[in-house]
Amino acid sequence: MKADVVGLKEALRDLNRLDRDLRKEINRDIQRVVRPIAKMLDERVPKAPPLSGWQTSGGKKPWNPKKFTVRTDARAPRRRPGRPMHAVLSVVRIASTGSTVAIADMAGKAGGTTSRRPPSMQRPNFSKALTARLGPPSRFAWREIDEMVKEANDNLKPIIKRVEDALNRDLANTYRSF
Repeated sequence: MKADVVGLKEALRDLNRLDRDLRKEINRDIQRVVRPIAKMLDERVPKAPPLSGWQTSGGKKPWNPKKFTVRTDARAPRRRPGRPMHAVLSVVRIASTGSTVAIADMAGKAGGTTSRRPPSMQRPNFSKALTARLGPPSRFAWREIDEMVKEANDNLKPIIKRVEDALNRDLANTYRSF
């Protein structure tokens, strides 16, 4: 689930030019509001590997339940600006720092539950095994999180209002000087 706030990225970039200290304070406030979601996601990630292949470090990707991080980003898109789906990027992002966590969470979401091997050579399907042990994709990260996202959106509104007020004050001072 996402909140659509039009112009927030541009406002944060302008605020960075006007008052870097206020911009840093607003970043800290945004992270403080969203961090409880990341903390809850950290608690949902199993500490033990869900499948036997992730048990030792002898494999290519051992199980490493790294933490979820909260990132704020107000940069302009770097590729294909102005084209659909390329100009819209999130301001606040919660992401897993471990690739195995993301793989275990979403494996099988796009289908792929069949094997191309002949029946005599088929192995248990990776996503089927994860679904049997942890449930369907999204297994632990984004399941039943809508209420927390709504609450975070409500808590972000005063912060967005502070950004608007700071920019409006600067705009009023700019036009007074003429």
